[in-house]
Parts: sequence; C-alpha cells; structure tokens
Amino acid sequence: MRGRKINWSLFAVVTGMVLSICACSSSEADSLIDSGVQYIQDHQYNEAKETLSKALSKGADEHDCNRALGICSLEQGDYDDAIEYFKTALSSGNGIIHEVDFDTNFYLAKTYYLNEDYEDAINVYNAILNLHKNDVDAIYMRGACYLKEGNHDLAMADFQATIKLNSKDYDRIIEIYQLLADNGYEEEGIEILEDVWDPSHMTNYELGQISFYLGNNAQAQNYLELARNEKGVTDKTPIILLLGQTGEKQGDYNYAISVYRSYLEENGKSAQVYNRLGLCEMQMAKSYNDISYYTAAISDFENGLELNDSNENQALLRNEITAYEYSGDFESANTLMNTYLSLYPDDTEALRESIFISTRI
Repeated sequence: MRGRKINWSLFAVVTGMVLSICACSSSEADSLIDSGVQYIQDHQYNEAKETLSKALSKGADEHDCNRALGICSLEQGDYDDAIEYFKTALSSGNGIIHEVDFDTNFYLAKTYYLNEDYEDAINVYNAILNLHKNDVDAIYMRGACYLKEGNHDLAMADFQATIKLNSKDYDRIIEIYQLLADNGYEEEGIEILEDVWDPSHMTNYELGQISFYLGNNAQAQNYLELARNEKGVTDKTPIILLLGQTGEKQGDYNYAISVYRSYLEENGKSAQVYNRLGLCEMQMAKSYNDISYYTAAISDFENGLELNDSNENQALLRNEITAYEYSGDFESANTLMNTYLSLYPDDTEALRESIFISTRI
C-alpha cells in the first residue's frame, strides 16, 4: 500500500453552497443541480455530468454547475477538462470574490498539481495567498509544488511556515515528512519530526505517531497501546490503524490481526480497519501457504464494503479481487473485476489485470 503523499481532505467533494441553493428553490434547474450533486456523492460522474449540463441549459447558476462539472472531471482523472470547467466557473462571477471562489481555486490548483502543472498550481496558490496571506493549506500545497519542481529552498520555507502557523498539527507535519522522504530529503524530514518531539505537551497518540515515522517501532507500540486504553477518546480508529501497522512493519501479522479484529469486535464499523485486516490475512496466506486466509480476507473486504465508505470502497473492492485471484477463484475475480471497471474505468492497471484474469478462466 502506498503512503499518503498529500492530504486532500481540505477539498470538499460536494459543495454545501450547491446543496443550499437546491434546498431553497423548487425550479427545474435547481432540481437538476440537486440530482447532479447526488450523482457526485454516489460516484456516478457520467450521470452527474449529463444532469448538470441539462441544468446549465435550463439557466442554472453557471459557477455552481461548472464547478460541479469540474469536480466530476477531476474525479474521473480528466484533468484538462476539469481545469477548463473550474476556470469557466471562476470567470462567470460578477467580479466580487466570495468564499466559494477560494474553494474553486483550491480545486483548480489541485487539478494542476495532479496534472503535474506545478507552475500553474503555484500561481493559483499565490493568488489565494494575495488575499488570504496566512492560509495554511495554500502555503503547504505551494511548498509541495515547489518540491515537485525541484525548488528545495522555497519548498522548505513554505513547510517551515506551515509548521509555524500550526505547530500542533502533527498529521500535517507527518505529511511534510513523507513528501520530503519521497523526494530524496528524508533526513530533513526526520529532523522536522525530531524538532516537534515534546513528551510534556503531546498526547500518547501523538507520541506514537512521531515514534512510528521516526522508525522507533517498539516505542510507538508502547505509546499507542497506552492511547488505545485511554478513556474518553470517541474515535480510536486512527490509533488502531497505526498500532496494527507497528505489527505489520515487523512482519508480526498475528499481532496486527489481533489488534484489528478485537477493535472490530468491540466497535464493529470501520471500513479502513477491515481493509487492513484483509491485507494482513493475505500476507498470512502467503507466509503459511494456507488458502483459508484468503477466504477470511475476502469476507473482511466484503464486510468493509457493506459499510459503503466512499473513501475506502475502491481499495476494498480491488483488494477483494486480488484475494480471489490469489486463491485461484478466477471466475469470481473476473466477475468482480467487471464490476470494478464499471465503477472505476480509468484504472489502467486494473484494466491490464482484467485481461490476465480473463485468460485464466
């Protein structure tokens, strides 16, 4: 599994503004926007595009429709179209800058980044910062762009500014470490993690996080076990996911499975945990050459899919296909792959894999 490189959670998938517009009017155009937004929520992007185009023809708000169309193209990986939609949305206003325009600019910059148009992305982040000079997300992402361009010094300046603006955002600090490590500057990333280490002011979970990424696995496990047993923490899913991975890093999949399964037995609902559990069971199947672990993994991937977590569904379905394939059940793998490709047609790696699976039936 790939590590997180960029936290895109700051970019909402669906705009509350569009939803509020739909809620306050029963016109045909607004009803179409409402339907389009629902299609986006359901990841039915072609249907969303068709509906939103109809809304435009009925006189719906150009900014909101083009913005939503841009989101569809972005999610489909069609970055050139997404860029044009977002630019059209931004140019359709009356010259007065609203908060939603900043959000649209973030979408535009994200699309440039994913399209590897780093200079254009930087220009958009600069425009945002000209009006919101301390926008920490824009500063951080501009730093990521500079790093991709090979401009180490400007990237580090933005990363340091990001940390200064919120020195307690350890998730973001870890993302900075990961970006630096992935681009050949792991030692500097480690220095950043070491600089924020402060046992007197950090929680057990935070200490466990930093220890984990510093490679101090036993120390991380100790802090995370303490965090797991603390009272008053509403959602312990992040703690459990990291604690399980301390076992995975050491090849102790029995420990990781125990952590994940006990959490699910107590709490019952986490697609992420089901996914990690299934991956560990697949590793056990390889280690012990025991097909029963694939059966267990398939069951856990299905349990995760039943929760319908839009952030995890693709990975769960893809991993379930792999489990069927490794278990030798190519017919089931082929059936699921057809479903997967109907939902995620732009996954070229899966498309290549589907050809291989079809030859084994």
